[in-house]
Amino acid sequence: MARLSLSRRLVAMLAAATISTLALAACGSSGSGSAAGGGANSLVLGSPGIPTVISGVMPYIAVKQGFYKKYGVNVTIKNFSTGTDSTRAVATGQIDVAITPPAQLVQLDAQGSQLVALQGQEFPDWTIVSTDPSVNSCTSLKGQSVGVDAVGGIRYIALLQMLKTCGLSISDVHPLAFPGNANPQALVAGQLKVSVLHLNEVVDVTSQGKKLTTAVTMATAVPDTMYEMYSVTKTSLAKKRALFVKLIAAQIATINWMADPKNADAVAQYATVTGDKKADLLNAMAQYRTLNFWTTTDAALPQKNIDNTIHGQVAAGNVKAAQAPTYNNIVDLSVYADAAKLVAQSGS
Repeated sequence: MARLSLSRRLVAMLAAATISTLALAACGSSGSGSAAGGGANSLVLGSPGIPTVISGVMPYIAVKQGFYKKYGVNVTIKNFSTGTDSTRAVATGQIDVAITPPAQLVQLDAQGSQLVALQGQEFPDWTIVSTDPSVNSCTSLKGQSVGVDAVGGIRYIALLQMLKTCGLSISDVHPLAFPGNANPQALVAGQLKVSVLHLNEVVDVTSQGKKLTTAVTMATAVPDTMYEMYSVTKTSLAKKRALFVKLIAAQIATINWMADPKNADAVAQYATVTGDKKADLLNAMAQYRTLNFWTTTDAALPQKNIDNTIHGQVAAGNVKAAQAPTYNNIVDLSVYADAAKLVAQSGS
């Protein structure tokens, strides 16, 4: 019965995601969904998860609340199974901008892709949880099967980073791929015992009656790290810089709107695009505000954190030291600075 319940819920979530994607496309570019298909003021933004995971909520709100439109940019949100897929799409010119795992951006730039981050999300909400109370520490993960999104995906990378803190490697566990939001429901259905979850997914699973034990939280185990980045290619940035300024201005205005307590109910309602219940999201979104998950004060691209990501990729053997990009190679703060001025001028 648990497996049947999981199947029905996933079908419903996927159907909702399809409807949402079509609705967002109608609000954005009338093109084919590729970077080359839109008009002069159109951009295609790649978002992880089908349906979207929590990091895709802010752009979704920017569309639905009309912030992109206010700042003169038509945005079509294209959902991908994982952030890894959306990042590959921006690197190859299929889309204009993607929500990107920082480690992947570093790896691709080391290979010559020339991606650059315009805005970030600094604070990770990843946690490794288990329905087995005995799996209650990093070391207890040894030999366990652990739910991730995909090999090389952002949950997989977060798992790698957390395992390192207690001397374990990926070979000490058995990663199981459950794309997008399938991880929490696999825990509920008993298909998984251990998984890497977002904060809102932890709230969702516990609200469905599952008791979870926390093994590791990334914010505690791996301080001064990065969660995600909004990346574009340097070629695209050179051609469309003014449009990217408008994009980031709209996202600054959206974050400010989300941070206003009087909008908490509306934010939670919008966040149901993730497939979670509104009541759970009221709880989760309050925790995200405390975490400063969507930073209101700056571009959320601190050099210390990004340098740590670069050094970590070199140490892991994923990037050769001689080919590793520098902070200035992969971050452009000037776009955010111009966008912030635009927001100040508009008064939003």
